[in-house]
Amino acid sequence: MAKTLDWYIRCFPAEAYATIGEIQRQAHKTWKAPAADTLSALRSALSLDGELTEQQRDLLRAARTA
Repeated sequence: MAKTLDWYIRCFPAEAYATIGEIQRQAHKTWKAPAADTLSALRSALSLDGELTEQQRDLLRAARTA
């Protein structure tokens, strides 16, 4: 999953960030998972298995505060 999300962020960043927001909403709706925890889990998976640049990771961090 992380490699697919990584590719999506690199190739389609605007759409990917909207998808991340939807993942956060669905995780909250389904499991009552806080959005920040969901984003943290996604960031961890991307850090371990992804190929994002530092700048792309910074944008993902910024999405957490938006």
